[in-house]
Amino acid sequence: MIVLGCSWAPWDWDDCVEEKLGDVMEAVMGPFFHIILEVIKDVVVAAVEVVLQAVGFLWVWIDTPDVSNNGAAGFIQVHTNYILAFAATIAVIVAAIQMAVSHRGEPLRDILRSLMTMVVVSAAGATFAATLIQASDEFSQWIIIQATEADEHGFANKLASLMMDPIKDPGEALGMALVIFVGILMVITAIIQLALMVVRYGMLVLLVGVLPLTAAATNTEMGMMWFKRALAWLAGFIIYKPVAALIYATAIKLMGSPEAEAGAPDGTSQTLKLIMGVTMMIIAVVALPAILRFVSPRTS
Repeated sequence: MIVLGCSWAPWDWDDCVEEKLGDVMEAVMGPFFHIILEVIKDVVVAAVEVVLQAVGFLWVWIDTPDVSNNGAAGFIQVHTNYILAFAATIAVIVAAIQMAVSHRGEPLRDILRSLMTMVVVSAAGATFAATLIQASDEFSQWIIIQATEADEHGFANKLASLMMDPIKDPGEALGMALVIFVGILMVITAIIQLALMVVRYGMLVLLVGVLPLTAAATNTEMGMMWFKRALAWLAGFIIYKPVAALIYATAIKLMGSPEAEAGAPDGTSQTLKLIMGVTMMIIAVVALPAILRFVSPRTS
């Protein structure tokens, strides 16, 4: 049907009703939906800020236990001593068989080196690991404090403000839907980050506890591979926290960089800050599997 516009002619009444009804619906429902989206955005922003201040950066201040005096690590070592003795005995028997077959002294050298490694790891492994863990925790806290230029009491609020400012004032370049999506993504990522640090906490205790056991048969190919894998995982979990802190510190300094140049589209600088804030959280989360693959290429 060709629309001739609104007139009093009966054949134009349906077009007039459709046009006027559309105008009325747009005038009434448009502001209503805008208000609803604004309310949802404000609620999401407030919730994200609370979560980030409460748990989002709590992982930085979670002190890893002193594994050299930790009851759990000691419990594991004490209750695996019989397995350690069994593995060391098997290693000695294997070395004796190799010497008898080859009539060479290399197996004796290998078993002496294996036993020495086991003794050193059993005696000093936990203390050495505890020193490295403490140093990594202190470095993580120090680098974040330097980046935020705030003490440990104001750290959470300062960092949350740095990340939330772009969301509170998104500018013209960001839509409300994107703000809501990014806010929810921040909350999920923050919770995952905290969970990974709790996993790190437990894995460090477990790895230190079984480390002497893995050193019991390093004269064999399988025993050496097991020992190297345990050392690689221990190193990976130790350095994960400093690496995550470095990622956050780098992004914090980038987010505090000067605004976008004059002539850039409205909201460009806020958009970039928002992207950097979310990206730094995601990178810090995926850093753990990347580190484990780096220190132990065969890790799947």
